[in-house]
Amino acid sequence: MKNNLIRILNIVIGLVFFEGCSSSLPEVNKIAEVEESIYENDVRINVKQIFSWVNRMPGSKPRFHISGELEVLEDSKYNINNIIIKKIKIIQFNNVVYNFTPKVESKFNDETKTIIFSTIRGLLVSAMLDSKKNINVEILLSDSANEILLKIPSISIEEAH
Repeated sequence: MKNNLIRILNIVIGLVFFEGCSSSLPEVNKIAEVEESIYENDVRINVKQIFSWVNRMPGSKPRFHISGELEVLEDSKYNINNIIIKKIKIIQFNNVVYNFTPKVESKFNDETKTIIFSTIRGLLVSAMLDSKKNINVEILLSDSANEILLKIPSISIEEAH
């Protein structure tokens, strides 16, 4: 009887542990180096960092800024040398608040390509933007043969006064 109770307890603990450790895809902006199967659209991209802020400094109109760094890993499914960012969409409350082409800088390192992007001077603050709420970012990448849509959820907006 005692052995059966211990077996049942071990099964329950195992199920609780397994359920607690398993989840859907982790947020893309929190991926470090993990297995290939979690990459969206079979494109191996690490979102290294993304910052967004509204500059409300006196002397100029408020402007929205976003910058970030992506690491694209080599894969036979696409040409890493040709991958570029075509467009970025900023989405809030299921509405496209901004749709723009960012300033981009690329660096190559063995089997990776680092893409650093930003708004050039910032974008005038839209009436649709609630800077106290998070935004979702959609980045349209292309290697000239394929287009890849990378979705990054729940990015907070900082305020600069």
